[in-house]
Amino acid sequence: MNRIPIVGWLISFGLNASLSVPFWICWTACGLGETYFSFLPRVWQRIPFWHCVGLFIVFEIVRSLAPKFVSTTQNVEKE
Repeated sequence: MNRIPIVGWLISFGLNASLSVPFWICWTACGLGETYFSFLPRVWQRIPFWHCVGLFIVFEIVRSLAPKFVSTTQNVEKE
């Protein structure tokens, strides 16, 4: 989706922003970062919301650029 100029970027931004809302709520507002990841530096335990959106966008870009090592397909025969 990031390969489609402007329209794809806007759709990707909207999807990443909407996906980062529940992650941010669980990680920061509910305190999962502080409770279960206390070994991380303090700055990573309470991530600001827009930094979380940026991380989701960067992750999506890196994932699209990474080579695909394993691919599976399944053929279903109809009788």
